[in-house]
Amino acid sequence: MKKTATLLTSLLLILFVSAETVAQLTSQKIDSLIENALPTFKVAGASVAIVKDGKVIHQKGYGLTSIATKATVNEYSNFQIASNTKVFTTAALSIL
Repeated sequence: MKKTATLLTSLLLILFVSAETVAQLTSQKIDSLIENALPTFKVAGASVAIVKDGKVIHQKGYGLTSIATKATVNEYSNFQIASNTKVFTTAALSIL
């Protein structure tokens, strides 16, 4: 009984994970996700680019670059990445 339950749980997990990885997001779904994420993470704006097979398939700016100036974000807005350089360095080293 325990072995069957474990097997069933494993199969459901595999099906759930593979369905999530195959699912395609539309631009409207991406817009909705980002618009919901901005207030959730308390950020004024974000710039998003999605690259697939070496091609940019979505790029757009959301929110404001500055609350003081009310300038809107576009796909070319620059942001400081702060401590994220550590993550990029670690990822680059692991690829090597």
